Amino acid sequence: MTKEKTPFFSFDGEMGRIDYWGSAIFRSLIAGLIFFVVLALIFRGYFSSSYEELSTAITQWTSDHAVRVWLLGEILNIFLFLPITWRRWRDLGPRLKKNWLYISVLSSLMPGYEVFPFVGMQSLIITLGILSIYPNFKLLFWPGKRYASLRQSG
Repeated sequence: MTKEKTPFFSFDGEMGRIDYWGSAIFRSLIAGLIFFVVLALIFRGYFSSSYEELSTAITQWTSDHAVRVWLLGEILNIFLFLPITWRRWRDLGPRLKKNWLYISVLSSLMPGYEVFPFVGMQSLIITLGILSIYPNFKLLFWPGKRYASLRQSG
């Protein structure tokens, strides 16, 4: 009996711990490659420049366009990481309540505190980051249904 692979962007099914780690690493490499290509296209005129000039240009551009960089990261986060987070949550079952999952997802979608220089927004971002430690720990390390079924059959 062969097991059907879930589509790359699918929210259906469940995902065990090891599959989640492997998929997260693979998707991180894809996101890094996309960021690299975008930055290489933007700064292609600086390739013959010195490291200091390129570093200064990138730092200046990212601080001036922080919201655009954040939006690109969020689009990648939604398309690449939200499906596997949802599948991993399904595998955990009742071990992680849906409200904790919402906190984790909302925290991952929030920008870095330097994007919005308002004290209230920065406090919200930091608070959500602290609250998301618990659900993220469970998503990353807690055994789920797949582990339980492997243990019962073995």
